[in-house]
Amino acid sequence: MRRNLTNGAEIIQMDKDGLVFGHITEYMRLLRRERTDALGDLEHRAREEKYPIAEPETADMLEIMCRVRKPKRILEIGTCIGFSALLMHDACPDADIVTVERNPVMIEPAKKNLREFGAEDKIKMLIGDAVELLPTLDGTFDLIFIDAAKGQYPVFLREAERLLADEGVIVADNVLFNGMVATGIPDIRRNKTIVKRLAEFLRELEADISLKTVILPISDGVTVSVRTGTKER
Repeated sequence: MRRNLTNGAEIIQMDKDGLVFGHITEYMRLLRRERTDALGDLEHRAREEKYPIAEPETADMLEIMCRVRKPKRILEIGTCIGFSALLMHDACPDADIVTVERNPVMIEPAKKNLREFGAEDKIKMLIGDAVELLPTLDGTFDLIFIDAAKGQYPVFLREAERLLADEGVIVADNVLFNGMVATGIPDIRRNKTIVKRLAEFLRELEADISLKTVILPISDGVTVSVRTGTKER
């Protein structure tokens, strides 16, 4: 479906599932080789049970990012049930991972999954609100993955910028929010603040001269930012 903006430009809206260019995404998923290991089983169960884990394209990109960059220390904001943390652990088994989750519905399944995969020694789970916990963290991280409360992305970004190592990477998921950030038009009133704050997040990313950022039109929109300069911490 197409929609004209007030400036006369034309954009293509996301499909009903909030995926950019739905027909392309569908084709990509037909080509995708699914995992056949225990992690693949966890991914399948999570999608069947409607847990909000990273979409397949985002998960694949995150895995490739880990294998290419080989980060030694990883921060994940938004554990969900532990799928992404375990994916990164599988790709970088020597990395130390810190993951933050506050949703009680997610915490116990996440603990169970980390335990069953024998990853408790390498993945440290912090329970609580990331807005409160992130300022207590010190040191730097080579990779930071943001996939939590969308309305808090600007806050998460400021802490991520503080904690990011030189040449480190920030990956943020769902930044286009069903296409509403691109149009500036929320589908319902309660999403107005989320759309506004995600737009603020994207502007702040682009304004940070110590980062080079690209917005990837996959899944629900993903940003990848690499630190190319020095930022005062």
